[in-house]
Amino acid sequence: MLKQPNVLLVEVPPQFIALCESTGVRPQAALRGMAAMVCGLQYDANNRLVPLEGEAA
Repeated sequence: MLKQPNVLLVEVPPQFIALCESTGVRPQAALRGMAAMVCGLQYDANNRLVPLEGEAA
């Protein structure tokens, strides 16, 4: 059974999009990274969520 991704539509200011474009980061990736950090997680080299350095497992 395929797991469906969680989808959330979010309005962001044009400055956020401009910053993403100027740094070459996709807005989706930036938001996913921020959400992960809020949860005490980060993406590893294999694009898997793992605990942030120094966070309890």
